[in-house]
Amino acid sequence: MNAVVPDMSLSRRVLRLSISLAAGLLAIGLATAVAALGWDYYSLPLAERPFHVYHGLLHPSGRAGLTFGAFATALFVLNLGYLIRKRLINVRWLGPLRTWMSFHVVTGIVGGTLIPLHAAFAPSSALGILAFVALAITVVSGVIGRYLYAKVPRSLEGRELEIEQVRERLHAERHQLEEIGVSTEWLHPQAQPEGNDRPRGMPARFLAVISGDRQSRRDYRRLRRAILASSELRASARHILPLARAFCRHQHWLIRYHELRNLLASWRFFHRWLAIVMLVVVAFHIGLALRFGDLWLMGGTP
Repeated sequence: MNAVVPDMSLSRRVLRLSISLAAGLLAIGLATAVAALGWDYYSLPLAERPFHVYHGLLHPSGRAGLTFGAFATALFVLNLGYLIRKRLINVRWLGPLRTWMSFHVVTGIVGGTLIPLHAAFAPSSALGILAFVALAITVVSGVIGRYLYAKVPRSLEGRELEIEQVRERLHAERHQLEEIGVSTEWLHPQAQPEGNDRPRGMPARFLAVISGDRQSRRDYRRLRRAILASSELRASARHILPLARAFCRHQHWLIRYHELRNLLASWRFFHRWLAIVMLVVVAFHIGLALRFGDLWLMGGTP
């Protein structure tokens, strides 16, 4: 029996996902703690807040409120590093795109969590409300985009693979599984969409991707059961199963390849313009605050 090479990229994806999830949970936990400690203030009507003892600390231009906003702005600036790294700087020693994407996600989640604290959970100006809404939609679309990003076939560095590269990977994995002793009957997907029946609209494509993701997991569970039921393969299952998982994933990537690429292209257009609108509104918001606000960071009164 030939040696099995485990899917090392899977462990890297799990590590990056764990870091992003941990950072998001930490940010949400800190925001929840601040909201709980200051709930007496945040639960008051806007007209009564200036009389509360925490007002100088928690209102948008207060010491804590303005600090939250300044940190969020810095994170959003750093958040653009992924786009600069991807589009303008193709230097390997700066790190793989996957790492930059994880950083992009983390800064977006943490920055998005700080903004409600900066606004004291009650944006009042028209510009502040517009910035808050644009941010919320951008963050939600970013979460959806991160889901799609994980479904598109990529190299270890993070570049999207062309369809022939995906076919080569799938062929190599199939050949290796067959050499190990996995039956060719186990390596066929249970369901495959017809090319003429592929959905055209963006929502329908997204639902098709979710459906394909579930089908991929079902195919892997079926293949896993077959491997574990084989007396010859069971002893090496710990090494075979990562390869089987990668095979099922690449198999459905190939089936849904064009849908994924088209869906991701539509999402990028939508997300990019949302981000531009958000950044323009935030820039105006900051400019007006610096020009007319009595900010303690600028020597004013909290």
